[in-house]
Amino acid sequence: MKKTEPNGDFGIPASSNPIVIFLIGMAGCGKTTLIFRMSTDFTFYKENHYIINLDPAVCSSRYTPNIDIRDTIDYKKIMSEFSLGPNGAIITSLNLFATRFFQIKKLIGKKNPKPKYILIDTPGQIEIFTWSASGSILCESFSSHFPSIFLYLVDLAKSVHPLTFVSNILYSCSVLYKTRLPIAMVINKVDITSMDFIRDWLNDFETFDRALLKEDFFAGSFARSLALSLDNFHQKTPFLGASALSGKGTFQLLNFIKKVKIEFDVNFQRELEKNILKYFKVLEKKNLK
Repeated sequence: MKKTEPNGDFGIPASSNPIVIFLIGMAGCGKTTLIFRMSTDFTFYKENHYIINLDPAVCSSRYTPNIDIRDTIDYKKIMSEFSLGPNGAIITSLNLFATRFFQIKKLIGKKNPKPKYILIDTPGQIEIFTWSASGSILCESFSSHFPSIFLYLVDLAKSVHPLTFVSNILYSCSVLYKTRLPIAMVINKVDITSMDFIRDWLNDFETFDRALLKEDFFAGSFARSLALSLDNFHQKTPFLGASALSGKGTFQLLNFIKKVKIEFDVNFQRELEKNILKYFKVLEKKNLK
């Protein structure tokens, strides 16, 4: 029987590493509901999974997380003690939580049976997680030990307006280049209306350009320039429709996640290993001096 190498000090064999799935998106796009739906589906298919909630300000959620930032950090107390606003308190809470990250990895390693998926619910204020130091630490810590991907949720009902859709494409592009991790766009709430128009926009730039032409002011012209620049990005970025509420499309989403794991192993893991090797060489040179 072939032996597997343990992954660090956490007791997880490298061959059975769980897939880490970060769910991000604008407030109200359905991240928490999708995690509940995916958890329900994983349970039905008897797939072991782990849920981590990183939103300290959420009042209640439909799922029960294995690790909850609210269990150890009091968001309202931080806001009161340090005279912070809501966003400042969330950032401070994430900073404090990131300092305990080694314990989180240890808990995941001790879980038996081992999880195949780790679902991470992020704060509704997307910029707080994606552009904060603590968000970067959490992403890098996970991706250095486990295959990690981003699911960027887009609210279909709000994306009927082409300018809103351009904003989502731009933000998902910035997340890709900042984290350097695989990203996919999940068009959520397809139970409300058809996503055919978005499919046409993504597959045919001229159709999208005609929609933007109707925005007869400066923002419309600016959006057209952005859309042209980002055309190559969204042509290569996978997207699929789903409904977190009804469950429509979630089976395809689970199959898609498995395919993205292969992409991570082939492309992103290799790049990560090169960067780590480069870092050690720099350290070695410094030590020799």
